[in-house]
Order: sequence, then C-alpha cells, then structure tokens
Amino acid sequence: MSIEPIGFIVLLLGLLGMVNGARFAIATLCLSTLLGAAAALQLPALGGSSIQPSHLLVLFLVAAALLRPAQTQAMLASMAYPGPGFWFAAYILFSVASSFFLPRIFAGATLVYSSARDATGMMSTVAAPLSPGSSNLSQSVYLLGDLACFAVISGLTRLGYARFIALQLIVASIACFALALIDIGTFLTDQSYLLDVIRNANYTMHTAETISGFKRIVGPFPEASTYGAVALAYFSFTLMLWLERVQSRMAGLATLFIGPTIVLCTSTTAYIAGIFVVCMFVLYCLKRLIGGPATTPHVTLLVITLFLIPCGIVALSLVPDAWDSIAGLVNTTLSDKLQSQSGEERTAWNTLALIAFVDTATFGAGLGTVRASSFIAALLSNVGLTGTLLFAAFLYSLVRASGRRMSGDREMRAIGNAAVMASIAQVASAAISGSGTDLGLLFSTTAGLAAGCLAATNISPRRANRSLANRSPLETSTSLPRAPMFSTR
Repeated sequence: MSIEPIGFIVLLLGLLGMVNGARFAIATLCLSTLLGAAAALQLPALGGSSIQPSHLLVLFLVAAALLRPAQTQAMLASMAYPGPGFWFAAYILFSVASSFFLPRIFAGATLVYSSARDATGMMSTVAAPLSPGSSNLSQSVYLLGDLACFAVISGLTRLGYARFIALQLIVASIACFALALIDIGTFLTDQSYLLDVIRNANYTMHTAETISGFKRIVGPFPEASTYGAVALAYFSFTLMLWLERVQSRMAGLATLFIGPTIVLCTSTTAYIAGIFVVCMFVLYCLKRLIGGPATTPHVTLLVITLFLIPCGIVALSLVPDAWDSIAGLVNTTLSDKLQSQSGEERTAWNTLALIAFVDTATFGAGLGTVRASSFIAALLSNVGLTGTLLFAAFLYSLVRASGRRMSGDREMRAIGNAAVMASIAQVASAAISGSGTDLGLLFSTTAGLAAGCLAATNISPRRANRSLANRSPLETSTSLPRAPMFSTR
C-alpha cells in the first residue's frame, strides 16, 4: 500500500472531522465525492486498486458517529424494518456474501469479462472462464462503505442535520461546475497537467477527447459519462429544491450553472438519462398544476420545457452552421453510438453478463465477478435474481416514502423529495452505462438523506419529545448541542 500526496491531506481532514464533529465531516465528504479520478491510497496487492478520497473519509465519518452515542443510536435506527435502510442493508450484505461463495460455486461455468484490474489498472478485454478475483474483495469493501455512509447520513438527518446536508450538496454542485470550467480552461490552454494531482487514480483517463469539435467535459472524473451522471444528480437535487422554494436562491443558481454543462459534456449517458429526468420533472409539475398547490417555479419550468426549448430548437434549425454542428454531435453521441467500437464492446459486455445470469441458474456469479455496461445487467449477472429483487425493494420503499402524504415540516419533505429525485437520476444513468453494482457514495448520501427526511416527517412532535426525554443524559448532551437548528423560513 502506498499513500499519495492527496492522501495525506485526506487523512488530515478525516482526523479533523473526528474532532470537530458531523458538520465538518459531512462538508468534506460531499466535496470529496467530486474527486472521482483521484486516489488517496494505491493497493498494488489488490490488482492495482485505487482508494478514492471519499471512501477513505467515510471511515472517519463512521468513527466520528460511533464516538457520539446519540448519533450511533440514530445510525442503527435508520436500518430498522421496514424502512429503506433495512432493504439497502439486506441488498449489500447479500451482495458481500455472494462475492465469497458464488464465484467458487460456479467457477468455470461460463465466460465473463472480469471486473478485476491488472497491475497497470487495465481491465481484461478478453472473455475468460468465471473465477474468483481481487475485485470480489474490493467491490465488497466499496459496498460496505456505501452502507456505512447511508446509515450515518440517514441517522444525522434524523437528528436535524437535513438542511445542513442539503446546503453542502448545493455547494458541491457549484464546485462541480467550477471544476468543469477549469477542465475546459486547462484543455484550451494546453495546461491539463495542472489537474494531474486529482487525476492520479489507476484508471484509464479520457480527459482530452473531442467529439464533432466539442471538448468532452470530464471535470474531476476519468470520463465524460461519469461527469454527466454526477452533474445530472446534482441538477435534479437543486432543481427540486428550487421548485419547492427551499434554499431557492442558491439552489436556483446552482441549477443554472450545472444545467448547461450537462448539455455540453457530450455524454450519451447524460443525454438519455437527462431526457428521462426532465420528463419526470414535467410530470411532477403538471401534477402540481392540476392537483395543486402549484407555485411560480412549477409554471416556469413547464413554460421552459414545453415552449421555450422547442422554440429554441426551431430557431436553431434556421442557422445552418450551428444546426449542422449540433446535428453532428447528436448523431455521434446517440444515433451512431451503438455502431462505434465503444458501443460494440459494451454490447458484448452486456451480452455475456446476461448469459452468465442464465448459466448460473439466476443465482449470479458473485459481486465483483462480471463486468457489464448497464447497472441492470450488472445486478443480474453479479448478485442474481435475489440481489436484484432486494435492490428493487429498497428503491420501491424509497420512492413510496416520497409519494406518501405525511404530516410534518414542509422543508424536510422538500429536501427528502429532492434527494429521491437525485437518487433516481443516478440509477437511470447507471442503467445506461454502469459497469458494476456500486452506485457510489453520492448515491448513498442522497438516498440516506431521503430516507432520513421522509422517516422524520412521520414522527410527531409529541413522540419526538418523548424520545428525547427517554434518552440518557450522555446521549442528550452529545447530540443536542451538535444538531443544527432547523429553520422553516
């Protein structure tokens, strides 16, 4: 194991998070999820695996929560049946168990594209017989980190940190936009080496690619599709907050910033998932307009999506040069994608993944065994029908909690719904191009925030006061001073 220069900074921030408490730890974690191409630790013994700063910070976030009894109790309560946390824990624990048993049970039963990396960080481009590998362990560690992050964020949300966590996600979305600008600026000035400090992971980097004259925006990530998926998640979160008038000025500004970068990132994943997300928002606004109560932001979004954007497309078609450039970009990223070398490779990955699902009698080959190009194919081929159903139960419970009419604070419901939209956006992006079953720490953060907010709105003030009265003096003194005041303005 070797520690990268950025790793020492991460370790220092983690220690400060343990000392200063949840607010500092959450702020650093949200910003660290942007460093998708960075490595804090390198693990040559595990096939050259790289440990990202965000995954290292999760350890300190969990440690900080375990040192405070009230936060530990809330973290464990977030896993209670029948809430989303229970199903998420069941899905992850089953996946981890499958990584040990299934690759050995079905060894040699089928051909797969392995998720394991060699010492140079490259994945095999040749199908090989199914067998255990280093990725079984690394993917298990990543998923356990996702579960820990979900539990801590959900628990802290129950203790009153929802508004603070939402604010940090808004700040992270603005930082995502700023890093996209830096990526473009360093590319145009031939100074891309300045970002090498946050592009040191053992991944294949696609940071200097262009399509139809457009620079593919990657920001702090290894490729445009990853940036597009993350940016779309932030866009969904901030847009919902703006619609519901929660942190509306800052959320609206973040939405205005991050939206154009999704259009300009030239990612097929972002475009297809973005269309799905926009349709969800249009349906949501129409529902509010018909059933009420609709506000000015809801009407504004409907006018923009149903009138102004179509008019803009018609106007653009009248400018031949601009229209040809846009048409070339659309053809390259959408129409011709499946005929490209990348499209053919990804089709082959999904084909073998689905064959592996059948050849293992729907049990799957085990977490981290099979590489695919769709989250759905990855679920079926790695954790089988059982793991897929457990994840579906988790997602259903999360969406069902969002749609349920509940009494409680309007702001908490709005933040919870925004987090649900961001989580759905990430699942939609992964369903198009996700290579594995790990949706990442940003997903765990938004899903945990949603579960905590929507669970908290079910608790009546009388029940909450009775819960505080039943706490021990140590728990009360630990949690109450650190829980931020929750404003309803």
